[in-house]
Amino acid sequence: MDTKAHLFLAGAFLILFAIFSPFAAIAQGVLVRSAGDLQAALQTTDGGVIRLAEGNYGELEIKRRFPALVTLQSESRHGAVFNGIRLKGVQNLRLEDLASENGIFVVEGSSNVSVAGARIVGTFYCRDVDGLTIRDVDISGGQYGLILNSVSQFVVAQNRIRWTTEDLMRITGRSFDGLLEYNILADTVAKRPKHPDLLQLFGAKGVAPKNIIIRRNLLMDPEVKGDVIAQGIFVSDARSSAGFQDLLIEENLISTRSPNSIYIDGGQKNVVVRHNSLIPGAGDGGAMVRLARKSKMTNEGTLVEGNTAKLLVDETKASQIGKNLFYGRKSPLRRFFSGPGERWQDFVPIAGSPLDRSGMGAVAFLADLQAGRAHLGPSWVK
Repeated sequence: MDTKAHLFLAGAFLILFAIFSPFAAIAQGVLVRSAGDLQAALQTTDGGVIRLAEGNYGELEIKRRFPALVTLQSESRHGAVFNGIRLKGVQNLRLEDLASENGIFVVEGSSNVSVAGARIVGTFYCRDVDGLTIRDVDISGGQYGLILNSVSQFVVAQNRIRWTTEDLMRITGRSFDGLLEYNILADTVAKRPKHPDLLQLFGAKGVAPKNIIIRRNLLMDPEVKGDVIAQGIFVSDARSSAGFQDLLIEENLISTRSPNSIYIDGGQKNVVVRHNSLIPGAGDGGAMVRLARKSKMTNEGTLVEGNTAKLLVDETKASQIGKNLFYGRKSPLRRFFSGPGERWQDFVPIAGSPLDRSGMGAVAFLADLQAGRAHLGPSWVK
């Protein structure tokens, strides 16, 4: 057989392989329609896109470290539904546009995992993860919303977390190198004796979360009869002799009736609370920045500047307090703010008001929101 014939047969074989090989199909984006097909695809692929047709796939568990990125993508937004998802010891996995309902969503002992465009009903729990991105996700209805326990190199951006019976979000233990931005954390449905927080940071096993940016988020807990009002950003119980270090709490919009709207206990090094806007809840409660003495640490590494709030409660007297606008109790808030704090537009200062003239608070963030240069919460939620 001559060389031309060899080349022809080789080319024909490659074409047939590309058409019929399951490995090649997965690399190009195979479409699966059942839980069995999905498990088979996950076992054989070493990278690429697996698309999921609409339907219920039951409970999903993955325990595989993929050599290259594998993407599970719902063919239609939230059309592929799971009754809980568990990822254990996973590497290089992206979940996109899926729905997880009636079960917990767990990521443990994993690396390079991202969840995007999803709807999650129940608690989203992450532990011992290096490299985690959660973006464009709606989380609701669990005991907790999102828990990051010893998670490093993480991004939590443009999500909505709501309707939990306890904390909306927790960052705990050996969590570091993180960014939280453009999220909506709003509306717990906790009953007594629960004591919820919108966002809570605390340590574990002698290590506290550090090197984390909490920037440009909306945190609210409207008063509802029978519900317990949540605290805002609550940083306490470092459980480390070094306390909290390298935290930036900047340009957030916060409205809750709790007196602990921003609470820092143990801010020992480079903890910065800057340019946040706080509106009281009903009955003039909340809108306070509190530097607490609970742990008997000094808060000596904490800086508070450029904020607008009702009051500063400085119990340790060791922090650096810059220029802020504290408008006091029973202030005529309608002369300051555009509304009562039930949406981001309410935080916009009334033109010509003392707040507007001061330049304090999250003015740059509010300007970007008004101009459409920034968007809060999932991009698919209007």
